[in-house]
Amino acid sequence: MQGHVKVLSLALVASVGFFTIRPSSASAQGCEPIRFATPVNLGGQGEAYQSASEWQFTLAYRRLVSTEFFVGTSQNPSLGPGGQSPVFRIHTVIADVGYAFNDRFNVHLSVPVSKGYTSHYFPDKSIHTQRVTGLGDVMVLGEAWMFTPRTHARGNVAFGLGIKAPTGSHTAPSQYYAATGAVNFPADQQIQPGDGGWGVMLQSQAFHQVTDRTYGYAFGSYMISPKARSDVATTPTSTQYWSVPDVYSARLGGAFSVWPDQGLTVSLGGRVDGIPVHDLVGGGDATTVKRSAYVVFADPGLSVSRGSSTFTLSVPYRVRVNRQKSVLEQATNGTNGGGFAKYVVFAAYTYRR
Repeated sequence: MQGHVKVLSLALVASVGFFTIRPSSASAQGCEPIRFATPVNLGGQGEAYQSASEWQFTLAYRRLVSTEFFVGTSQNPSLGPGGQSPVFRIHTVIADVGYAFNDRFNVHLSVPVSKGYTSHYFPDKSIHTQRVTGLGDVMVLGEAWMFTPRTHARGNVAFGLGIKAPTGSHTAPSQYYAATGAVNFPADQQIQPGDGGWGVMLQSQAFHQVTDRTYGYAFGSYMISPKARSDVATTPTSTQYWSVPDVYSARLGGAFSVWPDQGLTVSLGGRVDGIPVHDLVGGGDATTVKRSAYVVFADPGLSVSRGSSTFTLSVPYRVRVNRQKSVLEQATNGTNGGGFAKYVVFAAYTYRR
């Protein structure tokens, strides 16, 4: 039974990774999910279930590079700012600490740090670069398994509830290059470490044993952002402000234990990350600048377990983009364009004691 649980966890581990959508500050720019700020629930020793009083320590990394510009579902760099695609590079590291009160209930504290870079066309008809590094939005999340783990090694469902605090800056300074010259102004919102608002995270995950060495997995999360808008305008002279949007993510797939004695498992699934056109609460859909979109990925991954340690790697590859028009864009016939990465890299190391 313990061996079955090991296979299960490696399936879940290989599929972990969540990042949220944020708008950018240039006209007609959008973006795919940018922030990587969800508590990273990875299993050391290949175990999905933590034992009572067990600690779990994780370091997770995500690399995102966006060099392509889409309008709706079609790639069209000529409609980007200055007729070209903006470039975004964002590196994020999360330190996550988890503690299990018993085998059903655990809690996680996640602290992200990000380094962002963007280069794009400004109203002064030149391309300029902005860089921001800093602490992101800290999150605390509690999770509970519906069924007793010792009697449900072949399948279970967990639910989580978390709070995201606005600890990361959403106003890190830079310059905006207007037609009349450069002025001091916050850096592009896509590379800011925080979004400026509190959030409530709803999360669920499930697994089911299909064969002795194969498991199916599912994961879903939704971040509720009650704050309607940021206090940062889109440009120094604009009266429109960026939205603090809801964010969602979902994954579905299977994993196979290729080399059980060496703890090697591979997985393959699909994932979707997005920001809805309409927030659940908070309003602001019709008055704020929101880059509504969803991105669908093929999500291959692998993990290796050694004693108390687990190493994971996944490289989701983009298969579909839809940069949806927001409520404001629908009302004003705005251009629904944005930059989207072709693939994303996730890597993590987890240790339990």
